[in-house]
Amino acid sequence: MQTRKTKIIVTLGPSSWDDTTLKRLFWEGVEGFRFNFSHAEYSVFKELVHKIRALETPRRPATLIADLQGPVVRLGSFEPKPVKPGDKVVFSFGETGEGIPVPMRILFETASLGDVLYVEGGRLAFRVEENLGDRLITVALMDGELKPRKTVAVRGKEYPLPSLTEKDVSDVKFAVENGFDAVALSFVRSEDDLRRLKELLFDLKAEEVKIIAKIETKSAVERLDSLLALADMVLVARGDLANFYNLEEIYRVQEEILRKARLRGKPSIIATQLLESMVNNPVPTRSEVVDVITAVKMDADALMLAGETAAGKYPVEAVSWLKRIIIEAERLDTNPQRHEPEDHYEAIAKGVTLLSDIIGGKILAFSERGNTARRLAKFRPSREVIVYTSSPNTARYINLLKGIKAVYDPTLNKGSPNLFSELLTKATRDGYVAVGDIVIFTAGRRRESTDLISVERVGT
Repeated sequence: MQTRKTKIIVTLGPSSWDDTTLKRLFWEGVEGFRFNFSHAEYSVFKELVHKIRALETPRRPATLIADLQGPVVRLGSFEPKPVKPGDKVVFSFGETGEGIPVPMRILFETASLGDVLYVEGGRLAFRVEENLGDRLITVALMDGELKPRKTVAVRGKEYPLPSLTEKDVSDVKFAVENGFDAVALSFVRSEDDLRRLKELLFDLKAEEVKIIAKIETKSAVERLDSLLALADMVLVARGDLANFYNLEEIYRVQEEILRKARLRGKPSIIATQLLESMVNNPVPTRSEVVDVITAVKMDADALMLAGETAAGKYPVEAVSWLKRIIIEAERLDTNPQRHEPEDHYEAIAKGVTLLSDIIGGKILAFSERGNTARRLAKFRPSREVIVYTSSPNTARYINLLKGIKAVYDPTLNKGSPNLFSELLTKATRDGYVAVGDIVIFTAGRRRESTDLISVERVGT
């Protein structure tokens, strides 16, 4: 059976919290688990972390992602209210009160006459007819049901709020204390947002925790190059990008983000509505299948499911279908684009990739901090790359890199004079290589480098 290179991340929620479903998701091949801290339940999250770590094996690491809420504005508490186009709807400042309550004044300071409010990621839209200071008089633009605690955004505008809120700081501390591998920062607008998170992780002595920049605002797209220099990974949050771009522009924006991430050698994740219909149905729609194939052909490192696995009726089936579609897309996409290397370390990584193509060799690598693995992944080898590491943190990071098979082995030592023979023995034992295979070995002898290449036929 063809090996899948594109990684799968699922969002955990009530539909996937139980032991049976969690195990089935893991053994279905899920590499990453997203915890949505907009709905943080620390006791539940702590238990889930324990369960996932118990499922891990040295050859099957699991990457835990803490997705921070960020500076969002949510509706207050009220009874669900059906609306239809043309209905007058009043949003009022406060936790409760007349109309639809909104407990954050920033909405009323941001919205102007003629603006459109998006509720629940655009599932509902309302045009502002009048701003009375502590009330917004609006007209509904579509059918649906207003529900409490859902997000509300002003189309085309960003709330002037700090990207890292007090709640986010508490959530980061919880994530660090409980061994999360990455933190996703929501509504990134500038380099300072990422620097503040880096400083917080430094203060918590958690520099090994990776930072995922969620690209979901126009400011983030415009500053993408500088954000990529600071972030470890990027996530294309297509739902929130629709607040700033017309729907027909999302494809172009997504393509631009992925292309620039590849150029910088930074892993990329695509999220939002990949298999949305599977929240309620056991089979995806044809258009969803095409969307996933397009995402794979755009060369994303990982695809992320959200409501499908957090609140859907068919979480395991959604992963099974996603895996099936990915494998077919990769089978069709046999000529990946390879960019030019930016330094001599990347030149070596590209050389290893081309050599593997020419001689049909398997790539076997050792990566202490993940840089060798990241460079190899950038050039998209046609064969899966087996990367051993003596660091569990590194294993869980490179676990999300496209085409990289991460294996954790604490007995390995980068400084060993027999590193290649030790790796070959372990890879043969683990079933990754066999007698007669040509193996291309690469590693970095110095910190941050990739500068060692050796070729050998196994058993000769």
